Amino acid sequence: MDDHQNHQTAGESEVHTDVSYHNGEARVQLEDVHGTVPELEETHEETMHLIIVSNDLEDFIHLHPERVEDGVYAASIKLEDGRYQAFVDIAPKDRNYVVQPNDLQVGEEDQPNPSASLSASKDRTQDIDGKTVTLEAEGLSTNGPTTLDFYLHGEDPEPYLGGLGHVVILDEAAETFIHVHPTSENGTTFETHINHPGLYKVWTEFKYEDVGVITFPFIIQVEE
Repeated sequence: MDDHQNHQTAGESEVHTDVSYHNGEARVQLEDVHGTVPELEETHEETMHLIIVSNDLEDFIHLHPERVEDGVYAASIKLEDGRYQAFVDIAPKDRNYVVQPNDLQVGEEDQPNPSASLSASKDRTQDIDGKTVTLEAEGLSTNGPTTLDFYLHGEDPEPYLGGLGHVVILDEAAETFIHVHPTSENGTTFETHINHPGLYKVWTEFKYEDVGVITFPFIIQVEE
């Protein structure tokens, strides 16, 4: 069983990623600092998590590319023209790895590519596809752990990626990536540490028996 703590690794990354998109397919190419293909270990039930967000942080896509050749993974997805940031979350064996943004341009570069302009959510309740989720956040500062507790209003989520939910957090510049899983197998409380103050977008995924996976977005303000 994987642990359910957040994915953040310090130091220099020993594995480089390159993300491309062509004809409805996202491709990820991996190479370590020695020019060889790293061996990947499974993390949270998958070999690879590929997170793609639009430059304005409005669109969020979570994929699990599969190996198509040595060092190359692919997943089918339809992306509209525009600029995106792609994050490859993997666990290379015997290699230090830091998740970093991969700039991804789909279509012509001369079209408008608005950047994110976030403001903290005043109402932390989201209603999507007939499901309601409320976020209660504590410790929104860099001085200690940040706790995100999600109330599902009587719904029982199904297991998803080794827990009862899944959270990705990005800063407004889409440079700081935090991938969080619940603190326990049977709960919907998440805990992480955010090192820098600012606005962050939180995407929370829960899987329901009747409608599948739904992503609930929130925006939080982290203080010094």
